Amino acid sequence: MYNSPAPPGSETGRSNLGDVGQNHHGGVVLVDGYIYGGHGQNAGAPTCIELKTGKIMWKAAAPAGGSAAVLYADGHLYFRYEDGTLALIEAAPAMFTVTSTFKLPTSDGPSWPHPVIADGKLYLRHNDSLLCYAVAAN
Repeated sequence: MYNSPAPPGSETGRSNLGDVGQNHHGGVVLVDGYIYGGHGQNAGAPTCIELKTGKIMWKAAAPAGGSAAVLYADGHLYFRYEDGTLALIEAAPAMFTVTSTFKLPTSDGPSWPHPVIADGKLYLRHNDSLLCYAVAAN
């Protein structure tokens, strides 16, 4: 449960966190006082919530299908969707902006493993394949 000031007409002052943000799986990231993650059961709708107030800054339609695993690096969010799509989204509370998307070349079955960035390289595992992309700025 999420404790907050009592909404008008409420006796308990408690509301379900799902009213603000519901993360099925895939995690969330905290960047400069804002929580970013996918919202909804098997939906992965990109969402930005101000940590201090719980205010939803934006909630957008998912650019791909299924739940999303989320990673942050260098001012961007990497949303890896269950359908094998990777979306690069600006980590900016003022506006939702998709920088780019692409479909992973290995897409048999759900893409659930979390993405990892190390030494300027993005690693994506799918079943018995490991993909590596150079993502460091030149």
